[in-house]
Amino acid sequence: MFEEILDVKGCACGHNHTLKTRDYIVERNAMEKLPALLEKSFAGAKPLAVFDQNTYDAAYPKLKKALPDIDTLILTGEKIVPNEFQLDTVTQALKTGGFDLLLAVGAGVITDVTRYVALKQDVPFISVPTAASVDGFVSDNAALTLNGAKVTLPAKAPDAVVADLEIIAAAPLKMTASGVGDMLSKYISVADWKIGHLITNEYYCPFVADLTLKAVNIIVDNIEAIRKGDIESIGTLMEGLLLSGITIQMVGITRPASSFEHHFSHYLEVTPIEGIDHDALHGEKVGIGTVNAAKYYPIFAERLGRIFRENLENQFSMECVKEYYSKYPQSVVEMVEKENTPTITGNLNVGLLRQNFDKVRQVASEVPSSEKIVSTLRTVNGYTDYHQIGMTDEQFKETMKICCYIRNRFTLLRLMCDYRLFDFDKELTF
Repeated sequence: MFEEILDVKGCACGHNHTLKTRDYIVERNAMEKLPALLEKSFAGAKPLAVFDQNTYDAAYPKLKKALPDIDTLILTGEKIVPNEFQLDTVTQALKTGGFDLLLAVGAGVITDVTRYVALKQDVPFISVPTAASVDGFVSDNAALTLNGAKVTLPAKAPDAVVADLEIIAAAPLKMTASGVGDMLSKYISVADWKIGHLITNEYYCPFVADLTLKAVNIIVDNIEAIRKGDIESIGTLMEGLLLSGITIQMVGITRPASSFEHHFSHYLEVTPIEGIDHDALHGEKVGIGTVNAAKYYPIFAERLGRIFRENLENQFSMECVKEYYSKYPQSVVEMVEKENTPTITGNLNVGLLRQNFDKVRQVASEVPSSEKIVSTLRTVNGYTDYHQIGMTDEQFKETMKICCYIRNRFTLLRLMCDYRLFDFDKELTF
């Protein structure tokens, strides 16, 4: 389905879009086409397939049948973390075995480790998803844990994706629900991107935004079949997740796919908050963030009018932000300080806000209600409430106050915080 967007020239946004990931096989028994793909695009290459134990159990039988001589590496540990140890494990296996192609057989962690090693060692890699759990399969960034701190670093986008829908449909429903949560977040990210364009004149591509929303809407329309594990509908979810990552490739920024609902998740992934279920999947936390973003989005948009009506000034303070994060490791504080210098909300053009305020409110009104987001997530047994991950009301309140500083992105939540437009201590409802 992606052939028509491999190269988009003369886009209305003024940019040409070219994808780094050129081959996509998303179908039943896709693994059977892997030999032909290798022959076509990687003739003579010596591949190494990287798994964890769960993905090995799920995918190795079909991979072995397709490639009887495939070499494998199973990353071990009670909980696989994309840290220095796992990066070194893959790097050493690559060099020792004389391999010149990597297959990332798994989801988030396996893919992040493999794509970072692929960049550093300058070898191609193929993404082989085993669950429709996240939208990062074709990303060219890797979420890693280095020196004990979570960081996002440049990595290599896969040269190809081979998504065997029989393997993916057999994954636990929890993984599928995570993918649905990650996709529903696009309602917020696209809205924030549109509004950012309206009030800062930042770059925006309507074609990419429309692609993203169409993918989400198709998933919502097929949510019952996705819950039942219908392979065609699981294929729709998988294609939507891939398309979300593809849109990032197309525009070179994460705006189509990530906004303050992701900052909610990133904050929980970076900070060691007591009592939180740190094993909750990325998409599960993003889903919770999306529910709350949808709940407050129209309120936040309406509050923006105060900026030009009352001539409010930006009250961002790095000292305050550092104080917010002072109870966390110094590496986190340093990361936040570097990330937010200077603050992105300094780009606000008050004249554009005044001129386009009605359009801003219109964009906000088009975000689906939190009730609809909750209904969709519950259909696949997805998380909808922060209590489900062990978060208290007080922890939620604090998270909403400061999670926007985990990334320096122009969002409505960030504007609420920097302009003091919302009293999180008094106005949040539980």
